[in-house]
Parts: sequence; C-alpha cells; structure tokens
Amino acid sequence: MKIKHLQLNIGLSEDFNYLLKFLNEQDIDIACIQELGYKIGEEPELKKLVENAGYYFVEAKHFDYYPKGISTAVAIISKWKIVDFAVDYYNSENYYPKIIQAEDLMGEVINDSNSKDRKRYPGSRGIKHALKSRAILTVLVDTGSGLVRIITAHYPVSDLCTETEKMYEMSMLINSKVNFAKSYPTILSGDLNIRAQSYSVEKLEEVLTCHTKDLKDTLSKTHKAKEKDFPEGLAVDHVFSKDLKHTSTEAFEINFSEHKAIVSKFEL
Repeated sequence: MKIKHLQLNIGLSEDFNYLLKFLNEQDIDIACIQELGYKIGEEPELKKLVENAGYYFVEAKHFDYYPKGISTAVAIISKWKIVDFAVDYYNSENYYPKIIQAEDLMGEVINDSNSKDRKRYPGSRGIKHALKSRAILTVLVDTGSGLVRIITAHYPVSDLCTETEKMYEMSMLINSKVNFAKSYPTILSGDLNIRAQSYSVEKLEEVLTCHTKDLKDTLSKTHKAKEKDFPEGLAVDHVFSKDLKHTSTEAFEINFSEHKAIVSKFEL
C-alpha cells in the first residue's frame, strides 16, 4: 500500500483553503503541520475545514500567548481514521501547554512585537524563544492495511538555526518514545530548525532513517530569514521513517507558507 505524506510549517496562516487545495491536488494521505495558530479558547478553523472535507484531524497545543490572544500548535491530518493519539510536553514545568502573559520573561518580544521601533539583536533569537513549551504529537492511523504511527514536532529556534541543547533534548525524548514503545511502521516529520548535519538529527537516526539529508533549503523565497544574513544550507524541515519503504522526497515552492512543502512517498 502507498502512503503520500506532507511535511509543512504553515507559518501561522489565516487562510487554510490553499492548504486544503494542495492536499487534494497532491492526493496527500497524511500531513504533519507546524505553526498552526488560532484564537485562545476556540477550535482551529483548519479542523473544521479539513473535517468537512472528509479528513481526520488532531492537534496539540504548544502554548497560549495572551498578549496576542493566540494558541500555537502542531497538527496531523489523515485520510485514514486516527484511532489513538498522545501528546508529550517539553520545557513545561507541569507538562501542560504554558500560559504566557505579557509580563513573563521576555513579554511581547517572544513573538516579535509588530511595533516599528522593535529591537532586533543578531545572535539573540534563541533567548526570545526560550520560554515556549513544545508539544510532541503522536497518533496511530488505521490505513486498512495496518497501523502506522505518525509523530510531529516543532523544535525551538536559534539565531541562524545553530544547534542548541533544547533541540538535542527534544531529539532524545523522541528517540526514547520510538525505542520504548510497541513497534509500528513510523513516520516522523517536523520543523526541527536545524540542519540534517547535526547531533539532534543524528540522535533521531539511532531509531529512524532520515530522508531529507540531501535537501539544501526548505525555506520559501519569501521567508524573512532571506531578507539579510541568510546562511546557506537552511534545510530545517525533516522527514524520517521506520519499517516503511521510502521511495521519494521532494520539496515544493508554494505561495501560502514561508516554508516549502515537503512531500514524501512510502510503501507499507
């Protein structure tokens, strides 16, 4: 059986019709989505849209950011029924999504205030994002030909996507989840904010196979990182698998996200 998988950071998009169109045009079976934003206390609009189109949907909230009234999450969309899911939290004292108020640590700078006089400090991006809790979402999908485990995550970011201890710790957590769980065919994908040539990806490769090592850049032409000081080799979106036959991975330039759409094909 063939599986077509999408990895995409949607970039806090407010119009998901383009995503739904891409899912249909590319005949995507399973999609892992990062930076899903929606109003605190409400359901994501993406959930209603894709469920009305016949897909199954599960999301896991990273945190609530009250200065902007936004919850940020990861999500998994599937043509096949999602029979189980679990969420693991990282960088949260009580292992729940954090509630971030304006007075907490960095205040508005954590999501970059839109004011004209906002300060930009090269080399300090990791500090700005250190407060955020992170969700690792795992689901079991019943394909009709067997169960497949899907995992998605969005790692903390640093200046110019240099590797940090937090990235490596999240990789250790995912490594443990895969290693100490019932063995199913598995796909892991996410915006890891780090290149494949890193300790964090190497740790994941102890239990999974990386299929994005040859990608050179997964950011779109419009990504703000390319405005200036853009380093070469920012392939930060990655796809891994276990106990599946991988046949291809391709990056598509799209006009509804600052990241490229990474489409992979597998056989079960």
